[in-house]
Amino acid sequence: MTFKLAAAIVLPTLLLSACTAAEDNSADLAIPQVEAPEISVDTMKDITRELSTDAFEGRAPGTAGEEKTLALLTQRFEAAGLEPGNGDSWFQDVPLISIEAQNVSPLTVTGGSGDLSFSYGPEMVVTSYQEQAKIDITDSDMVFVGYGINAPERGWNDYEGIDVKGKTVVILVNDPDFGTESLEGEFGGRAMTYYGRWTYKYEEAARQGAAAALIIHDTAPAAYGWNVVESSWSGPQFYAQTANGGADQTKANGWIQKDVAAKIFASAGQDLEAQMTAAKDKGFKAVDLGVKSSVSFENTMSKMDSKNVVGILKGKTRPDEYVLYTAHWDHLGRCKPAPDGDDICNGAVDNATGTAALVALAEAYTKAGAPDRSIVFLAVTAEESGLLGSKYYAENPIYPLGQTVGGVNMDAFSMSGPANNVVVVGKGKSQLDMFLDAALESDGRVAEAEPTPEKGYYYRSDHFSFAKHGVPMIYFEGGEDLIEGGREAGEANSKDYTENRYHGPKDEYDPNWNWDGVMGDLKTYYTVGRMLAMTEDWPNWNDGDEFRAIRDKSRSGS
Repeated sequence: MTFKLAAAIVLPTLLLSACTAAEDNSADLAIPQVEAPEISVDTMKDITRELSTDAFEGRAPGTAGEEKTLALLTQRFEAAGLEPGNGDSWFQDVPLISIEAQNVSPLTVTGGSGDLSFSYGPEMVVTSYQEQAKIDITDSDMVFVGYGINAPERGWNDYEGIDVKGKTVVILVNDPDFGTESLEGEFGGRAMTYYGRWTYKYEEAARQGAAAALIIHDTAPAAYGWNVVESSWSGPQFYAQTANGGADQTKANGWIQKDVAAKIFASAGQDLEAQMTAAKDKGFKAVDLGVKSSVSFENTMSKMDSKNVVGILKGKTRPDEYVLYTAHWDHLGRCKPAPDGDDICNGAVDNATGTAALVALAEAYTKAGAPDRSIVFLAVTAEESGLLGSKYYAENPIYPLGQTVGGVNMDAFSMSGPANNVVVVGKGKSQLDMFLDAALESDGRVAEAEPTPEKGYYYRSDHFSFAKHGVPMIYFEGGEDLIEGGREAGEANSKDYTENRYHGPKDEYDPNWNWDGVMGDLKTYYTVGRMLAMTEDWPNWNDGDEFRAIRDKSRSGS
């Protein structure tokens, strides 16, 4: 699962509020009964283990690890009985550029009560979206722009009354009502909107003409510690190739530690905490800090075609109608070393498990026989770099999106054991919830809304790329209400993974994992997809959802 959506381009009005199912969305859908065949736990174990060995070098796009991943997936897709999904090819090329910042200078701040210098890695990270060999930010005026939001439909503009062209903007993570307990507020209350994502903040800073954008890291509203930032933002960063080489982007984007920000503000005669409080109110005015920042670095760049892997099981009666299963095969490659020197981010849970699930499901589908509609198995690249593979497919679909019924996204299975629940990211947004409820009923499990909507998970996996284009996608994970240990144990396991393994070198295969919960969830993934492939209905987004109009338009032409 990504926390970096580096090149995502989303209209600012395409926002997730605290969505709950409307009362008039209980459409009379025909949901067929489905019995899942046995799904191979050996396939899950074997592929997860192999993909996360050091030989795959963390599966970064454009590396030998990608080549090995593609070879493994095509071999296993073919053995499972799938056909190549892009004509006679298993692949869809995804044009990427790799940019790695090297020889990064300290971030220096001058003009305040004393000169300051902050080191790359432990105190700040920085990169560039521009295809320039050298980036040099010199004596750039620093401006605090609160949450960096320009939302005219909400009467909110943190940039109002100030010109930031050529300047360095300093921005808070998440959105203004992050700290509220309810799901009501200017920006969805506790639930993060897209305005709260760091991607939006960089996009808006570029639209405003800023030379650089620095986000203040704070663990709770960011939903991850500095270790995740440092690991994920060092080394090669992948972006979609653009015609102008990123010339319309800021020269530098990065993060600074909160205590670094406090020192900068103090040097400027400002109190960080007071300004953070002021930024929560509509009408906040940006603050020229009266200090100047400088940072420079060199870029090592290379262009490449990474690849999505596409397999298809053609439907027996309606082969021109499609159901998607998606998972990302990539991870971070080599990253910040652990204390023991291990510098390979193996990505066993995230997302060798989801990739293995594509193969295990393909085997199960061919064993059961083709359903009425075609099933597309899509292993996408560069999710960790901004959902780039799924974004590219959604913008260049092999199978028309208006003829794509919907789909299921799988990203990082829970290894905590069987649970009484599953957690749905974006519960209440579409009629796919009804299919999930039907699939869970026979197991005596329930679907629950995500407990931490403030973390913005809806924008952090590949389902979002398809939702933006109107395709109903459901994304759920094993829940934290464990059969053994309850919610306390489930929450502890999740916290342990996030703090000690997520986006780090210790997300490695463990032969002692309990696979019972995984296989239960995989059965549910199968059942939901098979239901979609056997019904004659076209489930839609619920009334009032932001993606409903896009879907209605795409279906009207089908």
